[in-house]
Amino acid sequence: MDPQGRWARGAGRLPGVDAPAPLPPRRRAAAFWTVTGLIGLDTILFTMVVPALPDFAERDDFGDTTAALIFAAFPVAQLITALLAAGLVERLGRRPVMVGAVMLLTAATLTFALASGVPALTGARALQGAAAGFVWTAGMACIADIYPRNQLGLRMGLAETAGGATGLLGPVVGGALIAAVGVQEAFLLAALVPALALIPTVMVPETRRHGRSRAPHVFRALRMLARVPRARVSAAALGLFAGTLALLEPLLPLDLDRRLDMGSLGIGLVFGSGLAAYYVVIPIAGRWSDRHGRRRPLMLGGLIMAAGLPAMAVAPGPVVAVAFAVVGAGMACISAPAGPLMVEAVDETSMAGNHGVAGAVLTAIFAAGYAVGPLSGALASLALPFVATLCIAAAAALLISLGAGRSLAPRA
Repeated sequence: MDPQGRWARGAGRLPGVDAPAPLPPRRRAAAFWTVTGLIGLDTILFTMVVPALPDFAERDDFGDTTAALIFAAFPVAQLITALLAAGLVERLGRRPVMVGAVMLLTAATLTFALASGVPALTGARALQGAAAGFVWTAGMACIADIYPRNQLGLRMGLAETAGGATGLLGPVVGGALIAAVGVQEAFLLAALVPALALIPTVMVPETRRHGRSRAPHVFRALRMLARVPRARVSAAALGLFAGTLALLEPLLPLDLDRRLDMGSLGIGLVFGSGLAAYYVVIPIAGRWSDRHGRRRPLMLGGLIMAAGLPAMAVAPGPVVAVAFAVVGAGMACISAPAGPLMVEAVDETSMAGNHGVAGAVLTAIFAAGYAVGPLSGALASLALPFVATLCIAAAAALLISLGAGRSLAPRA
């Protein structure tokens, strides 16, 4: 089969794969926008920690390595949750899992408000990761339930964009709020948002369809998917995106604070520029991949990331923001095809139609990449300057993009 053929572009459907869940237009819109809102809420709360990091570091007297390890608690918890969520999403349904995720987000935000010391901060970050594991697994399964393959790149990208546009409030407004009222008060106020989000979440329609074959355990699903080229490319692309973002989150704020004496609001604006570029580009890249194949945006994204990453460690403040925007656009091109590729790969196996498995595998891969990023950053910061660490990340982006292009190249 031609990996860039008609079905790979999302124009067809494998025999036996379920059609989208038959929801009326209003109910389908309610499901889509509820998922989008939860993605935005998750983004707001986990990026709000970024401008607070220098305050936490000064108060509790820790440096780069400890900061990276605190941030690593998020993906570790997310990975564990994703491994549990695949079965829960298929057995209980999408809605109950999303309700549980919102409750965990509320608890995590309150914990950040009350935390004192590295163990408490690590626990709060772990709660955020657990909530994210449920949000993304159930949310991506829901979207895959209700839209056909030739719309998934656009719809998954649009969910991240609309949710991420709200999520941009995390570093920017979070930084301003911390500067105005203090760290504890800022997180207490932020905890009101997920508490209120419980209302629309319990009203979202359930999209799980009865009568499907029982989904295999996640580890067995991973073994099956490892034999599918689309799944391998999806995993590499998503891991690159997650690892790069997780590397930058703990180390870039501290570099900006030390090298440029930048405060919490300035750090928030730098991260806001990168996230803004990401969320603007991702639906465009997703639609591009739906219409013309997944290969081209993957290759372009890796090249753009490789060009922008080293500049972030040496440029002055405004140029760092521009460089982060360039990297954000590259990450969008890399990540937009990853979700549809994984759904296509699942539908190519005996697990066809089990979109909870696709969501869980995507979440687990993202979490693994998000764990490798800060852990690698922690080790690199012990021996290498920040610019050398980003040069290594740029080389990885270049290699992965070239490998993806080769794997998805048309074959005679």
